[in-house]
Amino acid sequence: MRGVRVDAVLVTAIAVASSVLLLALYARLTAAYVLAADCYARALQVARDAAQALAAGLRPSPPQGWQVEVVYANGTALRYGSLARERCRAYAIAGDGALVIARG
Repeated sequence: MRGVRVDAVLVTAIAVASSVLLLALYARLTAAYVLAADCYARALQVARDAAQALAAGLRPSPPQGWQVEVVYANGTALRYGSLARERCRAYAIAGDGALVIARG
């Protein structure tokens, strides 16, 4: 009988440890997903703002740490802003059909 109790305790301890590890992994993945979603939402906003500036005839002015690249139908590409490290990117279409790529 004593061997059965030790086995049950070991199985319970392994189950508890596994649950704790899975919860820790879930917490890390959830935080990473939230950060990625926030970055993507910000990139979409930067791309939309740049597309609106182009439609108004203005030069795009991305926030610090963001870069906007505008690719026109004739193949001309112009870059605005500076990029330290790319974490995410998003696209928008300007009124004249130019592709606006925001990287941040």
